[in-house]
Amino acid sequence: MLNKNEINILDLPDEMLLSIFNKLNNIDILYSLVDVNQRFDRLVFNSLYIHDLNFTSNLLLDCEFKEYSKRFNRICTSILPRIRHQINKLTLRQLSIQRVLYTCNFPQLYSLSFVSIDLTRLLLFLIDCPKFHYLLRNQIMYFNLDIQSNNTKSFECVNNFDDCLYLLDGRFNRLSTLIIDIEEISISIATIESLKQLSKLKCFSLISIEQTRFYDDQIVPLICQMSNLEELTLFLIVKRYDSSYIDGIQLYDQILIHMPRLNKFTFSINTLVHNRYVNITLPSNDDIQRSFIERKYQQVGSYADDNLIEWYI
Repeated sequence: MLNKNEINILDLPDEMLLSIFNKLNNIDILYSLVDVNQRFDRLVFNSLYIHDLNFTSNLLLDCEFKEYSKRFNRICTSILPRIRHQINKLTLRQLSIQRVLYTCNFPQLYSLSFVSIDLTRLLLFLIDCPKFHYLLRNQIMYFNLDIQSNNTKSFECVNNFDDCLYLLDGRFNRLSTLIIDIEEISISIATIESLKQLSKLKCFSLISIEQTRFYDDQIVPLICQMSNLEELTLFLIVKRYDSSYIDGIQLYDQILIHMPRLNKFTFSINTLVHNRYVNITLPSNDDIQRSFIERKYQQVGSYADDNLIEWYI
């Protein structure tokens, strides 16, 4: 028996219940509360609540495989078909991608995010999954890709810049936003100059946690294909030989001058310089700051360490 100080969840007003639901993963809520009673169904099927579904749920992941299959199967067979017309955004882990996409059609879907997917599996989806291919060609305007790190030898042949270029070769020309998080940017066998102009791409992010020697030869030419960008994000560690730091003048002359519509540029670039065969006087921290001020970029933090020959902006 409840005492007078205890409150049953069913006694809470709708506004309070929705406030609680909004603090939880909506997949967890759907799995737990759909078909419990009509009131819960009315609340959780609200289009404002279910338009963005995130399948990286702890409730799904923190269980044994048999229980995971049971829960995931219920969501796919009993819940998704009932709300498919209301779903605009999906966030999927590698194990859930194919099952969710083939469960039903999502006619209002325009945003797709893959979390912790390895590049081999991504390429298989691109080649062997017609549903995914159709969505990218005809519906998806925002594609967020979080590429999983793979250090095993069997994956080394695909863990490179070519896999990213595959997404940008023009076949997915409806994309307006693309975020690529890749462990290492290595040498590419593709010809960047042969890529079509990515005229519909408005927002692009390139994030890599490993050092790359291919900033000048691969990254800069690729970004220059994106002449209509409005937002650009670069988080890079660049290794250069017989050269200087990347500064405001270089960023402007090599990249920004080609982007007349750019209104937001977020970057963190660490340059490591190895000058073995030429004697180059490296700019000081004040020199670097002035290079940005001269290009009217006022809010830029920087740090130079000539002992380590490193430069952060």
